[in-house]
Amino acid sequence: MKIVHFSITPLAGAPLRLVNATNASGRHEARLIDLRHYGAEDFGHDVVFSREGDPAIELANQADIIHLHNYLHYDSEQFSPIDFRALKQKGKLFIRQFHSDPDLVARIMGVTSIELLAQKIPGLVVAQFQERKYPDAMVVPNLIPENDPVYMPMKGKTAFDIFFSPTVTTGAWDSRWNTKGMPETEKIIADACAKHRARYKLVHKTPLEKALGIKRSSRIVVDEMITGSYHLTGLEGLSQGKPVLSYIDDRARWVMSHFSGTGVCPFINVRLEDAFAVLDYLLSHPDDAHDIGMEARSFVEERWRSEEHTSELQSH
Repeated sequence: MKIVHFSITPLAGAPLRLVNATNASGRHEARLIDLRHYGAEDFGHDVVFSREGDPAIELANQADIIHLHNYLHYDSEQFSPIDFRALKQKGKLFIRQFHSDPDLVARIMGVTSIELLAQKIPGLVVAQFQERKYPDAMVVPNLIPENDPVYMPMKGKTAFDIFFSPTVTTGAWDSRWNTKGMPETEKIIADACAKHRARYKLVHKTPLEKALGIKRSSRIVVDEMITGSYHLTGLEGLSQGKPVLSYIDDRARWVMSHFSGTGVCPFINVRLEDAFAVLDYLLSHPDDAHDIGMEARSFVEERWRSEEHTSELQSH
């Protein structure tokens, strides 16, 4: 089957990863049409609508399934003259995948969250905190291409001790869900590094390939310790064999165990207020930090394989 994805934002590269994993499986043919080139937030592209409009229109007409991401629906006009509703009436199958909190999605779409959730489009939602906000959507795991060299552990000396990549700069108490507690988390990281004369790198609005390279060359990864959920950056850190700090609440941990088949949590599960002590220990005990990272890599290899998750998705 031919599957064509549409997205108007990079979404941390998740749509492209899904397309690549689908194509690698050999069972279906997938393409991604991005609205535009995303500049500093570039996560890679397939087809860019703003400069490849005619090929995009042809792909949409040939598609068996159209996979919309986050903000798009049947009446979206960003990809005009592509008419999603007309394509639906011609028999194309549609699905929409959510990667963000519904309040954020609704705000960008210019509707209320109630109106958003009432839209009758078959839905998927990533298996992070977002899943609890979309009661009618099927929960699916985010994919990491764990055998791609940039997602594998690095041999040799690292350049940084701690890596942190907040998507947004909001504080811990400025938003319930759309935050990684950037200012509070950075202060804790800076204090720990000052004590140990260590180096940290904060990455924001950086192309994925560059961010992955910096992360791979770091000893410790900090994901997010506010909302109770992990993110793609944390999964990337696990795959690269890093000890990853994140606060995982009971529900997020249960969802992860459902897809991994084990109750083992691969993250260092820690709240923001306890993070300094954990970083202090990891910086003081590099051998333990390395061993924790290798256990994280083993979890990805054994329990979070992209090939297995892709097969599960395609079976549905």
